[in-house]
Amino acid sequence: MKKIVLALALLSLPVYADTYVYECEMSVAEVKNNVIRNVVKASYGAMVVDSGEQFYVVRDDRVLSSPYLTERNGKLTGVGEDKFVYNKSGDVYGVHAKNASYLFDDCKEVG
Repeated sequence: MKKIVLALALLSLPVYADTYVYECEMSVAEVKNNVIRNVVKASYGAMVVDSGEQFYVVRDDRVLSSPYLTERNGKLTGVGEDKFVYNKSGDVYGVHAKNASYLFDDCKEVG
C-alpha cells in the first residue's frame, strides 16, 4: 500500500521538476505559545518527496502535501489547504499544526 501511495504522490509532480525521494527520521514536538518543546523521536520515520518548491510526506497510508513554498526568513514556507504550516530549511522539513510539530531530518536519498 505504501508503494501505491508513494507512486501516486510522484505522479502528481510536474514532469519538468527535479524530484528527490528521501527516507527521513521523524520527531514530534509539542508547541505552546509558538515555542517548540518536548521533542520526541518517533519510532520510525517517513518518506519525503521533494520537488524543490513543494514536498510530500508519506508515512503509513497518509500523504501530506505542502503548497508551493515561498522564501521567508531564509527558509521556504507555506500554509496548506489542510491549514498546516509547511517549511523547508536545507534538508530539514517541518509540518506544523496548532499544538504539534512534525520534523523530518537526517534524510538519506533513496530515489
